[in-house]
Amino acid sequence: MWESRKSYIERLEMLDIMSKEKGTRVVIVGGGISGFSCALELKGLKARCTILEKEKTVGGRARSYTESGYVFDQGLHFFVGGFKSLIPILERSGVKMTTVGEGAVWLKDGNRHIIRRSAVELAKFGLLPTTDRARLGLLIQENIKRDKAEFKELDKMTFTEYAEEKNIPESIQNDFYAPLIKTVTFMDPSEVSAGQYLYSENLRFAYEDGFSAMYPERGGLGSVAYTLMLQARNFGVEPQVNCAVKHVIIEDGKVVGVDYEQDGESKHLDTDAVVLTVPIDLLANFVKMSDLPKEFVQKASKFEYVPSTVAYFGLKSRVLDFNVGAFVPGRKINIVAEAKRVSGVLAPIGESLLTVTGIDKDLLKMSDEEATQEILNELEILIPGVKDKVTWKKSWKIWKSVLKQPPGIMDDRLTTNRTGVKGLYVAGPHANCGMYYASMEAASKSGIACAGEMIEDLK
Repeated sequence: MWESRKSYIERLEMLDIMSKEKGTRVVIVGGGISGFSCALELKGLKARCTILEKEKTVGGRARSYTESGYVFDQGLHFFVGGFKSLIPILERSGVKMTTVGEGAVWLKDGNRHIIRRSAVELAKFGLLPTTDRARLGLLIQENIKRDKAEFKELDKMTFTEYAEEKNIPESIQNDFYAPLIKTVTFMDPSEVSAGQYLYSENLRFAYEDGFSAMYPERGGLGSVAYTLMLQARNFGVEPQVNCAVKHVIIEDGKVVGVDYEQDGESKHLDTDAVVLTVPIDLLANFVKMSDLPKEFVQKASKFEYVPSTVAYFGLKSRVLDFNVGAFVPGRKINIVAEAKRVSGVLAPIGESLLTVTGIDKDLLKMSDEEATQEILNELEILIPGVKDKVTWKKSWKIWKSVLKQPPGIMDDRLTTNRTGVKGLYVAGPHANCGMYYASMEAASKSGIACAGEMIEDLK
């Protein structure tokens, strides 16, 4: 429910008075989407809020970096239209978006297939027999109407068990759900929770523009992070780079400060609250786990990241006839995205830049050169002739891309940003976001939720 302008102003005035009286100080560790989303939502506190980022630039996984005179987006260079939390923040911060694309694209056997959300639209999805397309459309419509309680109940079984219970034809399981689940979760249907996957599907399909992509109008992810940083500064937030946090100081069950290094110099900040936006498995690098409640530590220890690989290829000319990207079922790679000049987004080398994510675990055992070549071999099978168009290629990187969450994890996941220590919070895809894969939307939702809990606690 929207509050009246008068009550909104009164609340801001109350928070302003509280901030001045208590001298509220907040340190956010990590200058990514979670950190800035949290900081922007905390603007009502008018607290002394500082963001400490260990890298040279802000952005986290949504960072752009420069190499050989070219600018590269470290993560995906587009925003899915179903991101109902992140996109409004970007638009309020002055990032203009342009919608492109036409749903989720699959590349299979050299052909392009579009995943639609209704039974009628799925009739165009040529990978399934006509009767199965209609059945799939009905399954998706049923899933769109589910509430969170139903997803929580479905979390008790694997997707394979769910498919058996629903008598889903093997053709739909094998040609649609299995490759899509593998693409999104990096796990097999027999490993992943039905509730978690179907909730993810609900988030993607429940909106008319759920699979449309929205490009930033100019500058890529680096400009997005930079714009968020400027917006945060307008509200008194102070982002600092080259700041490696060494220790969060906890005394008598309460956060009192942080020790960090900036450009090799040891520094300290007294603070009333700290938000850790780092991967959940890195908490021990910042706090003594013995200072945290056992229940929180037990929940946090259940989260596991699934690594993947990313390779970049500069091309002489375009190889895809669409702008955004595609799922690739049944291959060692799972997502192919091609960027060109679209409303100011410029592919840096040649006519276009191809970004490819690999999901095969054997790639992690290879050298940079071997893994890049293996990914290129996969591309050649999918897009014959692509090798002849490559003008440049970049070594791959390991990503902590997906939170591996087996059945039953929804009950044990972090449904709050609070840690049990007064003034210590966590934010990111692992905490209070309702999503199980590490997307920018999950990071944004968690950061916003964290700010809400902090405001409530600091009243």
